Amino acid sequence: MTRNKVCLFWGGMDLIYVGRFCYLNFSQGKVPLYSDVQSFVRLSSDHGYISYLMFLMSLVLNISIIFSMFLLLRGSRFASRLAYAQVPFRLLFGVPSLSVLVWGATAVGATSAAFLMGLLLFSEILKVVSIRLKLTRGLSE
Repeated sequence: MTRNKVCLFWGGMDLIYVGRFCYLNFSQGKVPLYSDVQSFVRLSSDHGYISYLMFLMSLVLNISIIFSMFLLLRGSRFASRLAYAQVPFRLLFGVPSLSVLVWGATAVGATSAAFLMGLLLFSEILKVVSIRLKLTRGLSE
């Protein structure tokens, strides 16, 4: 695969994630991200400071996916850095870069936590390796 195809593929995966995220929110009569903040504010008094930290990290992850989508689709040299920074947060919150793989697995009834975690890890390893081979190496050549 060429550098451009890798960028378009992962940018497309982020686009699918953002599209599905927006669709699910709109279909429930919610405004993406805004409704999440509103819900958290209502419930935050019942939880400790860790909940603030977790919510903030989740919100930053979702916003960063929007930015990485645009950076990858444009083939920006900053896309790889943002993709690498997202990996720990994607693993923590179970948000795979190759989201269609996990959605497909759950659609056919695969509910094993170990299997789904394996798909999540596979997704992130594949993304990091493909970006490392095609984007990061291409910048140094």
